[in-house]
Amino acid sequence: MTKILDKYIKQPLLYDFIIVLIIVICKHILSYKNILTLNIPLETLKSMISDIISTTISLAGFILASLTIIVTFKDNINHKETYSKIEKKEDLTGMELLFTSKHYKRIVGVFSWACIIFLSIFFVISFLKLFLDKIIEDYILDLIILTFIILSATIFRCLLILHSIIKIQIKSNINE
Repeated sequence: MTKILDKYIKQPLLYDFIIVLIIVICKHILSYKNILTLNIPLETLKSMISDIISTTISLAGFILASLTIIVTFKDNINHKETYSKIEKKEDLTGMELLFTSKHYKRIVGVFSWACIIFLSIFFVISFLKLFLDKIIEDYILDLIILTFIILSATIFRCLLILHSIIKIQIKSNINE
């Protein structure tokens, strides 16, 4: 499972778009064969688009705050003391291990990309909202599916990273 998650974390948008593509193609095939009929009123779709806009900007703020906290934690670790421990081959705390490892850059990257993704979705969907009356309702639903999956997957990645950091902190506190 760890290998799958590592692969996913390295190229998350690729896998997210593959999932979206599969779901949207399945929806269109089922609709074409009259197995699935979705008659969602335009007003409901517009409301969902507005909800997505609100959600993305809120999530961008949450992720930005999380990123700030993670960077601040690193700044609070005494680097001279940490590198002295490494040279003496002493045990490092979980947080010292995390912030001196190659994974720190990946963690910051995941959170930075999450902010970029959320802000991009916010700007694109906000712009497209101006033209919703001109877009076919089926495509609006595809857009909602796309944004919902991308938002969910991005949140999942960030929560996965936060959960891993918390586990390291708990292990570190238990060992002290």
